[in-house]
Amino acid sequence: MRNFATFLAFLTLVGAGAAQADIGKGRELSERLCSACHSVVPGQASPRSAAPPFASVAAEPSITELSLRAFLRTPHWTMPNIIVQPDDAGDIADYILSLRPKP
Repeated sequence: MRNFATFLAFLTLVGAGAAQADIGKGRELSERLCSACHSVVPGQASPRSAAPPFASVAAEPSITELSLRAFLRTPHWTMPNIIVQPDDAGDIADYILSLRPKP
């Protein structure tokens, strides 16, 4: 039983590494898919005033990778119907979180 638990822990670590998001790709996707409405680069205003800049989203303490992934995969009436694939949602989420102010 102990070997099985060790094996499961190993698979979890391997899977986590394989699923690691790419911040550079997230920025590129954000610029392509989101920049018509949102400021995706810190220090810029959003083209649409109702669309929060990504830096403001990142600064919200309640924002997590999981909440961003879910948000990006769920249609919203205030946003265009852009279909974001799961891996792309992870890349965008990690890019947004990379904009979080450092403590």
